[in-house]
Amino acid sequence: MRFRNEKHRLAFEAAISKLDRKNNALMSAVYLLTADRALWNQTGRYVVRNGIAFESFKGSSCTPNGYTLFCCAKDLYSGTKHLTIADLADTELVQPGIFELVCSAMAIRRFGLGAIGYKKD
Repeated sequence: MRFRNEKHRLAFEAAISKLDRKNNALMSAVYLLTADRALWNQTGRYVVRNGIAFESFKGSSCTPNGYTLFCCAKDLYSGTKHLTIADLADTELVQPGIFELVCSAMAIRRFGLGAIGYKKD
């Protein structure tokens, strides 16, 4: 499984330890939210009872990458349409590393954690 860095892997594993790993939408959103430390610090408390209370989050400042990750997480979890395919294809809006994370999240959303080789020992 591709993580942004070791901190991302650790944050993701800690976040999903008590969540329903069969909820693909939830896993994909948490994967993206934990990819940016500042974003996770702002949004982590809204992951409750195997769900994410996006409507309760009153966003504060975040980086462009953090905003992209947040919008993609919300789109994958809630079915909203904040980002388009054209947005994702624009390398000036979405850096290649962030695009790779989004692609991994889409695989999680569609096929579950096993689709990208995630195994927790």
